Amino acid sequence: MEYNLSENVKPWIPGLCCYTPGQTIEGYTKLASNENNYGPSPKVKEAIRKAAGSVNVYPYRDPELREKIAGYCKCRPGNVITGNGSDESIDLIYKTFKGPVHSVNPTYTEYRIFAEALGERYSYTNLDEGFTFPVEKFIKESKNARILVLCSPNNPTGGVLSEENIRAVLEEGKTTVLDEAYVEFHKRSFTPLVSEYPNLLVLRTFSKAFAIAGLRVGYIVADPEAIKLLDRVKPPFSVNTLALEAAMAALDDQGYMRETVEKIKKDRKRLYNELNKKFKAYKSGSNYILADVAPMRSNDVYEKLLEKKIIVRNLGRFHGFSGEYLRVSVGTTEENERFIDVLKDL
Repeated sequence: MEYNLSENVKPWIPGLCCYTPGQTIEGYTKLASNENNYGPSPKVKEAIRKAAGSVNVYPYRDPELREKIAGYCKCRPGNVITGNGSDESIDLIYKTFKGPVHSVNPTYTEYRIFAEALGERYSYTNLDEGFTFPVEKFIKESKNARILVLCSPNNPTGGVLSEENIRAVLEEGKTTVLDEAYVEFHKRSFTPLVSEYPNLLVLRTFSKAFAIAGLRVGYIVADPEAIKLLDRVKPPFSVNTLALEAAMAALDDQGYMRETVEKIKKDRKRLYNELNKKFKAYKSGSNYILADVAPMRSNDVYEKLLEKKIIVRNLGRFHGFSGEYLRVSVGTTEENERFIDVLKDL
């Protein structure tokens, strides 16, 4: 039997760039992946323990989770669909709605990777200097696109979109994805706009503020008709039993989540001030801070921190921008103080 692999692969696949996650090393302080290092609520851990004995049964509590999410987001269950992290949500949207796709730069790289994996055209508008959102330029440059993707707070810059700018984009009448993965660290969610704009799909997640990134639970809030279409594309049982139980338990203990979020927000201010003494730091509405370490090379700073057993995200250069960038997640207070001590000696 002869089989030529290259002749049987879709021609654009070999050219795709793989997503590279933040490095994890046992015993190191990880400030690289925007996780909530305080960990999940004790109720979440207990729910997982109790559900462990029922993993022989296919997941069946997805409708209950949708109801709880609807209560949390102040919408109806028909406005909600769950997924295997926000990544599956992005994939579902691209499979359901017509492209091309247009976003901004810099932003979350998976927006591009998922589009190109499906053979879809992807384009972007560079953010302004200081990484602010150029709404008029974005609208002009996205004329040929049918899916618009925005992130607020934006990863990796931490910038937050205004309601005025979001409405301006929505008024273009195109399928508009607004990724609010980090919204709990900013508080202002635009999910209420779903009732006004049937073209708006808001992505949310349990990975960040609720601290269950390892279980992969995300969801979309959108018009019920859009949700029905996404449900036709979604694979069955994509959110596993332990993830469902953990997410419901997390929503039952929102007080714990808010407590850890407030700690992170308080430490975010201190971390920003300390980074800004050494480098050019950017104010953030999320649980991370972007810093331009030029004239030093970002890789050199990354390696120096790694020698001290601290892992941050080495972003290097952004296409179309000057500078050398690192992103630092806000960890626990103890972890942040350790990072600051090392930072001072760089």
